[in-house]
Amino acid sequence: MNTVISLAQTFIDGTYHGRTRRQLYLEEYTYRFNRRHLGNGIAERLLGACLGSHPHPYAT
Repeated sequence: MNTVISLAQTFIDGTYHGRTRRQLYLEEYTYRFNRRHLGNGIAERLLGACLGSHPHPYAT
């Protein structure tokens, strides 16, 4: 856990050179951290989610 916190702090301080919008930067870091192993698999996951979903019953 210390490594994750340290990486987040380095990301915020090093990339954006400040802490004025800390929450936005932390959210971006979290998004990137969670997707770091997907690589090009994001498009395939999105397509699979679209194909596997059912239309809304009230859609016209």
